[in-house]
Amino acid sequence: MSCLHQPIAPAWADAHAPCAVIDIQAEMVFWADTYASQPFHRPGTPFRHYVPTLKFAYDVYLLSHRQSLQELLPSLPARYHVGVVRGVRLDWPLAQAVIERVWQRLNAPLEDDPPLFAPSPAAWMDERAILAAAMRQR
Repeated sequence: MSCLHQPIAPAWADAHAPCAVIDIQAEMVFWADTYASQPFHRPGTPFRHYVPTLKFAYDVYLLSHRQSLQELLPSLPARYHVGVVRGVRLDWPLAQAVIERVWQRLNAPLEDDPPLFAPSPAAWMDERAILAAAMRQR
């Protein structure tokens, strides 16, 4: 049963349910700020030329994120050709590089993310040491 048919069903209830949420505006800000340093960037190509392909990559991810990109790649050139207007389409090798980079960003393991807060020295101490330090401060 799809989570689309049961709004309160957990996302993991159906392997094919498209229940991912992405803040596309925040993602576009990220790409606008970093596109020039990305491996796919071609010098002299302004950000606006990448936007349709980035949006296509996010659409594909939202619709198919439970599949691997490798499984989807054979069908993507035709989908890209139909889904992105000719005048704003990148050549396929470049589009594929953009799509792969988007998926790398979205599928990055959490362990690679920097911690939100640096661990405090108390986190390195065991419970007895914390209690002893607290008792000394009283």
